[in-house]
Amino acid sequence: MEGATEEGIELSVVIPVYNEEDVLPELFSDLSAAFDSWVTGRWEVIFVDDGSTDQTASLIAGQNATDPRFKSVRLSRNFGHQAAVSTGLGFAAGRFVGVIDADLQDPLAILHTMYQACRSGACNVAYGVRKRLEVPILLDLSYKTFYRFMNRFSDHPWPVDAGDFCVLDRKAVQLLLQLPETTRILRGLRSWIGLRQTSFPYDRPNRAAGRSKYSLGRLSRLALDSVIGFSTAPLQFAVIAGLSMSFFCVVISGLFLLNRLVPGFTLFGYSVGASRGVATIVISCVARVCN
Repeated sequence: MEGATEEGIELSVVIPVYNEEDVLPELFSDLSAAFDSWVTGRWEVIFVDDGSTDQTASLIAGQNATDPRFKSVRLSRNFGHQAAVSTGLGFAAGRFVGVIDADLQDPLAILHTMYQACRSGACNVAYGVRKRLEVPILLDLSYKTFYRFMNRFSDHPWPVDAGDFCVLDRKAVQLLLQLPETTRILRGLRSWIGLRQTSFPYDRPNRAAGRSKYSLGRLSRLALDSVIGFSTAPLQFAVIAGLSMSFFCVVISGLFLLNRLVPGFTLFGYSVGASRGVATIVISCVARVCN
């Protein structure tokens, strides 16, 4: 880590980055101006470099040389956004810890409001809720569908349209770090720990520069991990489907057997007993299909 973690820090802000050289210079300037104006004490920014291949690492190192409050953790390869966020939480030393993206789509004014809410004791967790997204219609529909599905079927409250943008107090951070999950999705774990949580709606603007690193494949993987990790709905569906198939097989097998034993009873207008061995073959095939 470039820049040692220090005691007595009021606010730590974790920012996962992956090939963000285009946006970093503006981000450095905006963060310095904002935090110097409203953080009541010392602050630090922890960039978690998730295996960047451009000039991201050198830009952060240069900023650290100028201002040690900007620190970085460099991962050995690209582990993914959620893993980078969890890593940053482990290095954050502040009384309060914020999580934002590097693309300047998480407004610092909202971060300030969330920080003040946690600092005043109004809540342990303050998180942003996206009222409006500047994304293609199909992608926006996919986001809305996913969040409403999770809100309906999650085993605990899952806030609708809430991403990773948040501020946590030290108690919430410690609870998150103690959880043993290997697949760590902050927005799910954050809501799972409970405590006092408050939402802050905001409009999410377009990226300031660069492009999103979340491909359709990565978004699908994130959604799948969320559904599997925080909902029993897939397991319940599998059980219901299995029981339904078993019931269907028992009924069909029973009807064929009845036709074989009672020739006067025909199934779908066809007498199974008309040909020897047909009932045995049909019942065996049904049993194999159901297994």
